[in-house]
Amino acid sequence: MINALFAAASEAGKAGWVRFLERLCSVAHAEGAAVQILAPEGEGAGWQVGRIALPDAARLHPMRLDRVYSQIDLPGEVAWPEPLRALKVAAGGAGRVVLMIARSNRDFRAAEALALSTLAPHLGQAVMIREALGGERARAARDAEATAALGAGWLVLTPAGTVLEFDPRVAAEFDAGGWLRLRIGARPEFADPDAALRFRQSLAKLGEGGEVVRPIPLGPEGQGVLRLAPGRWRGSPALIGHLRAMPLAEALPVARVAGALDLNRSEARLAALLCDGASLREAAERLGWTLETARSTSKQIYARAGVSGQTGLLRKMFGSALWLG
Repeated sequence: MINALFAAASEAGKAGWVRFLERLCSVAHAEGAAVQILAPEGEGAGWQVGRIALPDAARLHPMRLDRVYSQIDLPGEVAWPEPLRALKVAAGGAGRVVLMIARSNRDFRAAEALALSTLAPHLGQAVMIREALGGERARAARDAEATAALGAGWLVLTPAGTVLEFDPRVAAEFDAGGWLRLRIGARPEFADPDAALRFRQSLAKLGEGGEVVRPIPLGPEGQGVLRLAPGRWRGSPALIGHLRAMPLAEALPVARVAGALDLNRSEARLAALLCDGASLREAAERLGWTLETARSTSKQIYARAGVSGQTGLLRKMFGSALWLG
């Protein structure tokens, strides 16, 4: 049962907690069981299985720590109507956690309720583990969102160039573009022969103890890049590949570009095209404008964005957070 508790704390989602509570019901011969976290601010997460009516927070908060309550001594003016056992323990920064079992007919015997006492030293620790892992998962998710927005990813290779592991999201993007295919246990497959040659040259230089500074261009006009550097993976020497598919400003929501640079929507559309490397003539053709309209609008963009020319606009846009949502 203790193993089931810590397994639940280590998993994301509710499936592990459901398994733990089902196990507790079986051991205590209960019809239902529940875990309720009393967070420092507001109500925390909770899980339940089977038939159990949950006391409200007004009855749970006054409970003393590390004591198993029955329905007759549960805080509150009115006696709880059905057989119940409840335990509250401290859970560090997560607050307090209450574990309850219930059934509808005869009361619990002491041996049946002993399961809660057995779990008392471990319940708070399990919830703290859940809180810590949840924070790590949340941070990892935010990091993944940020790198995805910037078109960045990673690749791990053996010193001989065989793929050990890779970021599946960015690998799928490069594969879909026809630039690069990655398979575990094989060398990367490059669509461009020049990129394949550069990759072999980089491996040779790294094998001699050198450092590769120049990235390997991928895709048309170098829209993607791969940079290799020596590193370690799971304690062993490896090559770490840094992948990036340059994001296109044209793919961003027009409203986001406009808000970031204090532009109107027409100006934002032109700014995005200029950021993606289009000339004024090319941008005018894409937008159906005359060259003179594009030229005058670009001057308005530079003035409102506080930059000098297209280079300054690129620097401001690529240095901003508009790529991050």
